[in-house]
Amino acid sequence: MISRLLLGVAVSVIMFTVGVAGLGWKPYVVMSDSMAPSMHAGDLILVDPNARSVALYEIVTYTDDRGPITHRVVSQAADGALTVKGDANAQPDPAAVDREHVVGPVRLILPHLGWPVMQVRTHPVKIAGGALLLALLLPGRRLLGLLVVGGLVAVVAMVPTTGATLISTVTAMRP
Repeated sequence: MISRLLLGVAVSVIMFTVGVAGLGWKPYVVMSDSMAPSMHAGDLILVDPNARSVALYEIVTYTDDRGPITHRVVSQAADGALTVKGDANAQPDPAAVDREHVVGPVRLILPHLGWPVMQVRTHPVKIAGGALLLALLLPGRRLLGLLVVGGLVAVVAMVPTTGATLISTVTAMRP
C-alpha cells in the first residue's frame, strides 16, 4: 500500500516537473513575508519569463542590486517603468523598475514547498550536519546514503530565491 502511494507521488512529481519545464517557467523560493498574505516565506513560486506583457496589480519577479525581488505592480509610467510594492509594505519600492529588469509574472504559488530551500539557505551548517548524521545512521550502504543525501542537499541549494523585501516604516531615532 505504501509503495503504491510513494510510486504515485513520484510519478505525479515527475509529470508536474516535466509540465513546468515544458512551459519554461522558472522556480523561485520566497524568503520574506513582504508579499503577505498573498505569499509567505518558504513558498515556491513559478515565474513565466516568456510572458509578453505585465498587467496592473499582477505579481512580478524582477532583478536589481539585491537580486530577484517579487512584488506587485501598482502603476506603470508612460515610458513603461513599473512601480511595485510588497503587499505587506506601507509604501511602494523607492525606485521604479525598468521593463528589461522584469523576469516575468508569477504564474503559480505553491505554499510551503520552498521550505527545504529556505532552511538550506538560512541554516546550511545545521542542515549539512543533520544530513551527515542521518546518512551515517542509515543501516546498510552508508556511502550510498551519504551520496544520496548530499546530492539532495546540493539540488535543494541550487533553487533560486527571491528576496521580496519587507520595507519597515519605522525610522531610526537620533540622540
